[in-house]
Amino acid sequence: MESNSLHPRFGLEVTGFDVRTLDVQAIKEIRTTLAGCGVLVFRDQVLDDDALERVSRQLGDGRLEEPARTWSHAPSTRFVSYLTGFQDASGKPIGVADNHTDYWHSDQEFRCDPATLASLYCLVPPTRGGATSFATTAVDQLSLPAELVERIRPLWSTRRPAPTHDNVEHVEVSHPVLLTSPQGNGEFVYASENTERFLGVSDEEGSALKDQLLRHCLSDQNIYSHEWRMGDFVVYDNAQVLHRRELFEGVRWLKGTKIFAPSEYFAVPEGEVVGVASPA
Repeated sequence: MESNSLHPRFGLEVTGFDVRTLDVQAIKEIRTTLAGCGVLVFRDQVLDDDALERVSRQLGDGRLEEPARTWSHAPSTRFVSYLTGFQDASGKPIGVADNHTDYWHSDQEFRCDPATLASLYCLVPPTRGGATSFATTAVDQLSLPAELVERIRPLWSTRRPAPTHDNVEHVEVSHPVLLTSPQGNGEFVYASENTERFLGVSDEEGSALKDQLLRHCLSDQNIYSHEWRMGDFVVYDNAQVLHRRELFEGVRWLKGTKIFAPSEYFAVPEGEVVGVASPA
């Protein structure tokens, strides 16, 4: 496998490798590399739904999480989601067609036991726009004040599902604000624009902490925007990057999976239910 840097702080592009040919050594190498860089882009892949599911299981601990919107599930497997404005012969949408700029988020952060690895595979790139942007949350890359790191170290923050998430329990869950890599790759801020509140502090302080953390995470020099090409297969670790969809025109077709991370390689947040999710 040949690789090139995507961003000075995180991410690698991999060329000359077919992920359908994974063996034990390649899986170990990919896991170790992803745990250290947060985002891997494999170019020129050919993956039908079955292959996408199989490769995703191989890269994780064998388990996949159903995407949270059931109407986006692929016809042959509920573990692959379609992100597209395409319709079937009857005019029914086959996936999630959103094309506006998204919130900065971590996939599955509204679940107690989130599948923190994820993949996206590009079948049809957008006509214009539509990049997926990533931002590292690695503490050693963010220039966070030492006193801020110590302030958030014991804290937990909460999220809740969106109303359109139709196969998840609608409760408010909390997770630690700082996650630690089991591979010695440092600490990561686990907070996003979807963070509701910080437990054990006032609403005012929680809001200030969220703003300060996101200001560091989402600074211009900390963002890589991936412009999609047909055949791109992107795997990323939600414990160490935030991401969002950028506005686009035309029709694109991405396919995605949610992958449970092997805990010996990746920081895996363990959550708790703290209340019933109130309506949005």
